[in-house]
Amino acid sequence: MPRVILTALVAVLLLPAAALAAPAKISPNAPAVSDAGDATVEVANPNPYVLRGKASLAAGGRKVASRSVRLGKRSVSEVRLFVGTAGVDALRAAGGRATLTLKLSGRGRASTARRALTFTLPGGPPAPAAPQGDVSPAPAAQTRWVGRMGTEGDYDDFELTIENGQMTLTKPALVPVSCFENGGGYASALSFELFDAMGPWAVGADGSTEKQGIAVNQLVHGGTRTITYKVEGLTQDAGRVTGKLAMSYSDSQYDVFSASITFVNCFGSQSFEAIPA
Repeated sequence: MPRVILTALVAVLLLPAAALAAPAKISPNAPAVSDAGDATVEVANPNPYVLRGKASLAAGGRKVASRSVRLGKRSVSEVRLFVGTAGVDALRAAGGRATLTLKLSGRGRASTARRALTFTLPGGPPAPAAPQGDVSPAPAAQTRWVGRMGTEGDYDDFELTIENGQMTLTKPALVPVSCFENGGGYASALSFELFDAMGPWAVGADGSTEKQGIAVNQLVHGGTRTITYKVEGLTQDAGRVTGKLAMSYSDSQYDVFSASITFVNCFGSQSFEAIPA
């Protein structure tokens, strides 16, 4: 059963122009801090206008990152935060927990959004020393994994295998996708789309592919279209596989009565994690 995720929060009734600014929505997904000391957090702007302001991250009572942000109207954006070595140390001391604050404004309306996040930090405990004397043969590498979208719930959303550094989906996942009209009634709609690109996808590298597929979002026409599928941040260790699945596509609709074309842009992404089956 689909869980609450960021893109579902975007697909709400749009506020009238005279209303106060709706706060930006911060993804609850656990961001990963790279070896270089930066992390990316997904943020959604449900307002029909651009929001500008500042994002700041605090861990253990001290600020570890700050930057200016610009969020396009009715969009989901990636905010990249650089925490550096000192910031990683502060996050590690706080158990990876930190609070992201967004202070934004648009059209004279200000809003503040906050969310507590748990970051995945680079590195980890050192590998155990090799035993001395007779060594038993190493167990065979785990090839079959079961996964979940997001970071909560049972590991029953999809399945995959990893062999020779290549991931192949054996049971596909569903990715939340938001579609927005650029024109017309400026409607938006959320759907859960089949990630119909089984692979193989290289572990440790981002990948992208295009293929013909069918989308089920109510704002687009039926039939096949070109869909872009992406796998990002794909990593594996002894007990977990993590990454992000993303997809995007577009559509256009011609209104014979007004002789106008409405374009529809659709995109969505969701982090995932998998454990040995």
